[in-house]
Amino acid sequence: MSKPIVLPFSLFALLGLGASLSLNACVSSPNTQPSGLNASSEESAAPSHALEALTILPAHQGLGSANDQRAQAFYLLMQAELAGQKGKVLEAGKLYLQAAQLSRDPRTAERAVKIALLARDSATSEQALALWIELEPQNEERWPLEVLSAVRQQNDALALKLITQNLPAKNPERKERYQQILAVLVHEGPSILPVLHQLAQTQVNDADAWFTLAQAALSFKETDSARAALRKTIHLDPTYKDAYLLLAESYFSQKDSVAGVDVLYDMVQQFPKDQRLRMTYARALHEAGRTQDARDLLSKMLQKSPNDQDLRFAVALLAMESGDFNAAERELKILHRQKDRAATTAYYLGRLAEQRGQNDAALRWYAQTQGTEFATEALLRMAQIDMSAGRMPAARDRLAQARALSPTDEERVRFYLLEAQLLRQSEHIQEAYDLIQQALNEVPGEPDLLYSRALLSEQLGLFAQSEADLRAILAQDPSNPEALNALGFTLAERNVKLDEAYALISQSLQLDPKSAATMDSMGWVLYRQGKLSEAETYLRQAFALDQDAEIAGHLVEVLAAQQRHAEARKLLDEALKRDPHDTSLLKLDARLRAEAPLQP
Repeated sequence: MSKPIVLPFSLFALLGLGASLSLNACVSSPNTQPSGLNASSEESAAPSHALEALTILPAHQGLGSANDQRAQAFYLLMQAELAGQKGKVLEAGKLYLQAAQLSRDPRTAERAVKIALLARDSATSEQALALWIELEPQNEERWPLEVLSAVRQQNDALALKLITQNLPAKNPERKERYQQILAVLVHEGPSILPVLHQLAQTQVNDADAWFTLAQAALSFKETDSARAALRKTIHLDPTYKDAYLLLAESYFSQKDSVAGVDVLYDMVQQFPKDQRLRMTYARALHEAGRTQDARDLLSKMLQKSPNDQDLRFAVALLAMESGDFNAAERELKILHRQKDRAATTAYYLGRLAEQRGQNDAALRWYAQTQGTEFATEALLRMAQIDMSAGRMPAARDRLAQARALSPTDEERVRFYLLEAQLLRQSEHIQEAYDLIQQALNEVPGEPDLLYSRALLSEQLGLFAQSEADLRAILAQDPSNPEALNALGFTLAERNVKLDEAYALISQSLQLDPKSAATMDSMGWVLYRQGKLSEAETYLRQAFALDQDAEIAGHLVEVLAAQQRHAEARKLLDEALKRDPHDTSLLKLDARLRAEAPLQP
């Protein structure tokens, strides 16, 4: 079955087409259907005989009476509609053209042009366009389609002529027309750039023409050409704000914050009274690492505009991020007096109190966000505070409240996972497992929940469940590197299906070659296969990236297996200093001491 052609939205808008073709939108149909046409029958739903070789009729060829011609035209329109609904846009365009030639109706000809352009059927669109021009020579709305047709014929001269003829004299209208041209042509690819460059050259003193060229060039990653056109735009019109902003963005998008900030500085000098631009400039300074310059600028602005609450909020957040908690608190408390700012500032005052280590004060501030957009995030912060204080029931209750407030499955899953993480950290593994099971009952098959249950199942010794969950994730997403690694490691840990484990981990490592966890898994499966030298190589690479207790333990195992007891003891002692309470390291230490002294 052929798939419907999907067209970018702007071109749909240009062509005046909706998601499906509508007969009523394009023709005035007779009050009765032709005899023998049953809209509900399978034959009329799929008139295959009409969608095969089509004969395009000469413009004035008669086919019987006028009523016969109208009936045949309507029948063709019905077939065109059905073809369009089935995604057979190419056939629909040809049918509309045949109907237009019979009916001599300009609206049907227009429809044929649009559908043929949609199908990229140049031959049909050219015939339909010629017919439409013949039937309605003075139509003022047709020119964008003529331009599009000319570009597709690679007739740049005609496209340029049509655009130039249809440019209004007045500036506001000209700017809109340029944007209309861009919307028509941008989906044709980089081949439109020569046309737009010629257009700018013919309208050499028109800033909008150069700006349009810059927009198109940026769309196709022609950054140097775009910047040259933007500088030309600014030269012609130093008050062209959009040109400054687009030029700055062209630098920021390539991580050149210095050049981007310089452009915004020039813009601020050109528009010294524009507060919004100054705030944009301040944000750019901050993102470029010039935070103190940003704070100084915003502070001066606030002195001149003390009633600008957005500006005061920006000052507060920047002070908070800079570690100037006193200044942040001062500005936030001023804002907190405003009713419409109370919930927002309460949340950030809570964050501020947390950063100061004042958790009780943070809880009081967060409590003031109930019933607002900050409620769920505040509950999360409160749960983390409760957890750090050992108040597990309170933490779980707050996360349950957050789930109840969450409007989407995605949000609820997030809070389920956080609660399960808290339970795992406190070694309440069975409770965490039961919680994730509850979540999966609500959102069956959700990959993150399956992954969490797989890890918990492993800890509980439910190896079949763990393997089944990981395979279920891979059935949905065969290239999921985390699931590939987890399944491979699970098999290696159980010392079963080692060839499959190696293949899974290898695939994961190809997808994420810098993952310390996957390098560790590769080292472990090689250890299980008796390839100790190769195992050590991967484990040392993993350990260099992440001195995790589990990775350290695996490397100790490999060194001990090679009878390198002194190295193994030294590494294990260092790992125990970093993680003195790690259960796996303590068990490894006890086992190796019992088996044989590691010290020389």
